[in-house]
Amino acid sequence: MTAYRQDALRCLSVLADGPAKAAAVAKVAGVKKAGDLMRADHYGWFERVTLGVYTLTPKGQAALSENAVELVRLKAAE
Repeated sequence: MTAYRQDALRCLSVLADGPAKAAAVAKVAGVKKAGDLMRADHYGWFERVTLGVYTLTPKGQAALSENAVELVRLKAAE
């Protein structure tokens, strides 16, 4: 798994609780470029609600369960 995908998963897990500002996602997830990552949205998981605020798409919601094992591993590694 690439570092980029791991960062995307970290952002995904933060947004599981609902929409949040990119700066807050960056801080909680520990991903400095969270805003850029969510804006690029290579996996189709993120959607901009308003300027600087993101939420999960239906594909992002599905990715939470599809990547549950990896999300647990990432949290354990923190």
